[in-house]
Amino acid sequence: MSKIKINKAHFATYFSLAVIVCLVVVFTLMESSFVNSANLNNLLSDTAPLMIMAAGMTPVILLGSIDLSVGSLCSVANVMVLSIIMQFKDSIYLDWFIMFVSFSVTLVFSILAGILLGAIHVKLKIPSFIASLAFMSIWDSVALMITNAPISIPKVLWGTIDWYSISVGPFGLPLLISIVLIAIYFVILTRTPFGRGVYAIGGNERAARIAGIPVDRIKIIVFAINGFCAGLGAIFLMAKAKSCAPTVGDQFNLQVISAVVLGGTALIGGSGNILNTILGVFIVAIIKNGMNIAGINVYWQDVVYGIVVLVAIAINTDRSSRSFIVK
Repeated sequence: MSKIKINKAHFATYFSLAVIVCLVVVFTLMESSFVNSANLNNLLSDTAPLMIMAAGMTPVILLGSIDLSVGSLCSVANVMVLSIIMQFKDSIYLDWFIMFVSFSVTLVFSILAGILLGAIHVKLKIPSFIASLAFMSIWDSVALMITNAPISIPKVLWGTIDWYSISVGPFGLPLLISIVLIAIYFVILTRTPFGRGVYAIGGNERAARIAGIPVDRIKIIVFAINGFCAGLGAIFLMAKAKSCAPTVGDQFNLQVISAVVLGGTALIGGSGNILNTILGVFIVAIIKNGMNIAGINVYWQDVVYGIVVLVAIAINTDRSSRSFIVK
């Protein structure tokens, strides 16, 4: 009996690893340049924004909730951070000061946006699906109001984003930052009362309330952290592209949820592991990178993501449960 439980507990990890291996083999057969060092370095450097946003989304889904506005919030934060930096283009302030101000304002805004979504979901008893869908529309409009066209950072301000090109071997600084933050979040989720509360709420919210767990507070904190991760991902995207765009986050709505589900986190809540989300991120990144290398039409990528998510949900769903509902 214990052996069966162990197998079930590790099934998501084995499944994700198997998918990664299969994808690598398939794309290598399609295009041999897929496994060269240049492409692998490019693959690693491109995963940081998705990884940090997927890390923020994982506990949201562990609660049995969902945030459909994460990509739109990323778009707002992306144009906001560069718009603030641009205010200093004729100033005498040092690059580190400009970075501190622009990054701090953007991250505080993102956290407050997460708190607002969480509070509306919790206090007004609006399902997270509906509340985040409304915020998706709001943030899409706000991003376009800030700027309706891409903006490039002037060369005089490139010093504010030089940190993005720092690397340790094949690992860039943004990816290392993401991994460190995920490791900290993993410890919080597995070793603290807060983390145990997240799993308890996702497993049975009513029982968690009866047990005295501060359900509302935990939910709002989780959404706040998710907002922070969306903001940080937006900063990574701005620094990488040396520009911003009001629609840059559109692609991440599906990709973030895909990565979390492919990592084995159940949409019903209460089951999953933030470390496995890293594997899900690499599955999504490999699909995107491999299809680009193979010259496959970009519009097919969302089709593939959708199919893979459906398969992952079908495999990970516990059909013995009668309460499959997004809260």
